[in-house]
Amino acid sequence: MQGKQLTMLLGVLYGGAFLVGFNENLMNMGLIAIMDEFAIGSVTAQWLVTGFMIASTIIVMCMAFLYRRIKLRTLFFAASALTLVGSVLGLFSTNFGMLLIARIIQAVGSGVFIPLMMNTILAVTPKNKLGTYLSLGGCTITFGPAFAPVVCGALVTNLGWRSIFLAPILGMTLLGVLGFIYVKDLENSEAHLDAPSVALSGVTLFALSFGLAEIAIDTVLGAVSLIIAVAAVGVFVARQLACQYPLIELSPMHRVSFWPAAIFALVSLMSTFSMSVLLPLYLEGACGITAFVAGVVMLIPVLCNAASTLMSGRIMDKRGGWPLIPLGFASIAVGFTLMAIFASTYSIVVMFFASALVFIGVGMSLAPSQTAGLRTLPPRENPFGVALMTTFTQIAACAGPSLYIGLMSSSENAALNSGALETAAVAQGFAVAVCFAAALALVSAIGAIVFCRAALKRSKAASKHVQAQQPTGIALLMEKTPFVVKGTMPVGEVMHELVNRKVSGMPVVNDGGVPIGFISDGDIMRYLSECHPAITSSYSLMEAANSQTFDEKLKELVALPVSHIATERVVSIPQDATLQEACTLLARHKLKKVPVVQNGAIIGILSRSDVIRYAMNNALAGIEE
Repeated sequence: MQGKQLTMLLGVLYGGAFLVGFNENLMNMGLIAIMDEFAIGSVTAQWLVTGFMIASTIIVMCMAFLYRRIKLRTLFFAASALTLVGSVLGLFSTNFGMLLIARIIQAVGSGVFIPLMMNTILAVTPKNKLGTYLSLGGCTITFGPAFAPVVCGALVTNLGWRSIFLAPILGMTLLGVLGFIYVKDLENSEAHLDAPSVALSGVTLFALSFGLAEIAIDTVLGAVSLIIAVAAVGVFVARQLACQYPLIELSPMHRVSFWPAAIFALVSLMSTFSMSVLLPLYLEGACGITAFVAGVVMLIPVLCNAASTLMSGRIMDKRGGWPLIPLGFASIAVGFTLMAIFASTYSIVVMFFASALVFIGVGMSLAPSQTAGLRTLPPRENPFGVALMTTFTQIAACAGPSLYIGLMSSSENAALNSGALETAAVAQGFAVAVCFAAALALVSAIGAIVFCRAALKRSKAASKHVQAQQPTGIALLMEKTPFVVKGTMPVGEVMHELVNRKVSGMPVVNDGGVPIGFISDGDIMRYLSECHPAITSSYSLMEAANSQTFDEKLKELVALPVSHIATERVVSIPQDATLQEACTLLARHKLKKVPVVQNGAIIGILSRSDVIRYAMNNALAGIEE
């Protein structure tokens, strides 16, 4: 798949990923209005967000099975239909229970799109462009949280909280139409689903989210819930290792090139999801601005994240993760540190620039971390690697805000109990939360340095091993018994050599075998062009040489030493050069052949046709496999 078909397919899947990011943040701006209408507290209302994330995460964990078993079009339209049904149900909800069900239905559909996008990218794009395509996907996911606060804030203010469901209804309808045209099926394979593992994952996520939400309110209840979550994780992992058909194949986690990258992605995601909640609370609670204005303030930093994500993907493809990923975490740590230092000043300007540093750092660390882990997996493990990465994404979305809001609430309550003003208490709680986030980012930066340096060493060692075990591509393709002529040889004899050997050119060497030039039929034609512009090849030239009507110019040429007309500028390539370097040389100088040299002497001839034939054979072999 390539060209417009590939572009439009990925464009539709990118659109689905954008709606996932939008839907995750859909309720944030309407929670206050919902609490007032249904007379519920914030702990109950937050389940509209947490419940969405739990349901979405369970679907994500099932995607390795769903992607391999169900056709791409079927999966896409089922997810689109569920998202649309949930949105319509939310638009007409008359009570909290109905609204919660609507959000869960939305989540089941939304949970499909991000892993669907990532798996499809892995299946249809070249690996040397993987970072770019995944970064584009990261940008579209980021745009969702960027625009959701502004769009939903405006809708809630002018049309009421139910109107926020109009955005996903319209977006999903458009996406469905485009998907009908451009989404095509890919190859499927056999897969199985382990129901007990699905149940265990649900228990784990619920206990984890509930425990983190309650730990600052009821320490005992929160701790018990977290213990249950840890126990459920242990049972879940044990079952995945023992089960014949695990929900998530954990084999990628055995690779030292994968599991650290997954943890880095988790920390990076916790930073961005937490910022999406912590910063509005600070701006509204401490600085006194409205939710809509807070969303506008956050818009530019989040767009900076999208720009840095796209740029980082291209850098990742060219240079790898070093030093990109460590610098990303360093930027996150600096941004959070500035927020902690200046929280008590209520400076919106400082928070704006500090949050931009955080979001830029997330762009530099998230997609490159995912790429660093996924690109090392064999094709069979790609769906499992994607499932693990997207599961970590959802866990970060559940755990990150709960953890940091718990820290913020605990510190804020302590400040209020000591007699602090409400705005000062909010600022203090915010400072404590971002201090913890800065420390976590700093530890991640140090870990990323170790990980990226080790990955770089492994890559260099593997490259040296391959070079030591196998001859270079040039050594395999070149003509090892090159045809050469000495510079003193008459042109007439060279013409016979060209015709007899059916070649268009040959290197010219001195008595020591060192190349001093190159003779081609083009050099001969240039010499004769004033007298014989119709001569087009060495073959027609030989016919003319046998004619009794041949003019004096040609007689002169036949007797000349070849060094007199040969091109003196020798273009050659060393034997240990790569095929890519050879292609570049042939194309840049518009050559059909190039001498291969070692220690100054010609050891072979590499022709353009040899390289093209090799490339086409490899391409056809790949298609047949």
